Amino acid sequence: MTHPLQTAIRQRVLAVAEERDLQINIADVDALTEAAIMAALAVPLPEAPLKLTNQQTGVLVGIALGDTEAATARRLCISLNTVKTHRHRLYRVLGARTAGESVAIAMSIGLLRPGRRARLALPGQRDGSTA
Repeated sequence: MTHPLQTAIRQRVLAVAEERDLQINIADVDALTEAAIMAALAVPLPEAPLKLTNQQTGVLVGIALGDTEAATARRLCISLNTVKTHRHRLYRVLGARTAGESVAIAMSIGLLRPGRRARLALPGQRDGSTA
């Protein structure tokens, strides 16, 4: 039986290959899937439960959504330098070297969970609507 993570990675590899019109065969997909799983397992996870501030969590969500630092700063109503500081601290606390690694670690220890991108309410809005 195939593990759900393996299935998800395999589907994502196939989707990216199709999006980019890459010539890829099943053996390549299997090798890339295995490499992704081995890389994920090789990342040492923090031992103690982590507690993040609201701003750190907001920055982590911005990283996960693929937002720019400037967009995250606007969404959180903080300076760009504050976003950069939180980002570097998150990397250090999580033991990550890249944005993708920080998101993967955060998901694996329960700080983030996958879901659909929700519209975030701006100040003065209740549900994210523009009216």
